[in-house]
Amino acid sequence: MLTLVAGAPHLICLIEHHLKNYEIDATPISNYKLGTKYCRKKLKTGSVCIYIHETLKFSNINLQKHCKEQDTEIAAVQQKLNKKNVIIFCVYRAPSGDFDFFFNKMDNIFNSLHNYKSELIICGDININYLGTNIKKKKLDNLLATYKLTRTVYFPTRIANNSVTLLDNIFVDNRRKYTV
Repeated sequence: MLTLVAGAPHLICLIEHHLKNYEIDATPISNYKLGTKYCRKKLKTGSVCIYIHETLKFSNINLQKHCKEQDTEIAAVQQKLNKKNVIIFCVYRAPSGDFDFFFNKMDNIFNSLHNYKSELIICGDININYLGTNIKKKKLDNLLATYKLTRTVYFPTRIANNSVTLLDNIFVDNRRKYTV
């Protein structure tokens, strides 16, 4: 049986960490190990990574070939929980990123990894405002629904200059109850 320190998260997803490969490799977080990462090579900012609690077993899923700066920055790990494979994605899409490229990559990635014994969790800043109605939100929701994913964040994630948006979200398998 696995017991974590009370209140310690199982994993930490960092989105837009702004670090290069050598910098993230040299950035320890106490009681966690770097599970996976994607770091930009040309542009500043962006990038994603996942730290896993040191007591947990996981495997890294290499998604580097699917990444394109600004359009789709993604990293993933897989854990075995209760005879299910749980795949956790950390995703960033810049506001100026190509939505169609992002959408097609996400569909390809999910399609290649999803099966009846796997559950997907997506943590990300996808820069689609979920407070309003828009075609990108509808298109992404339809894609996620085909993989039994639903959003969990229903409150503003950014408040600035008299503007309120919900650009950051966590999407989980709708067949299981998660605490977010």
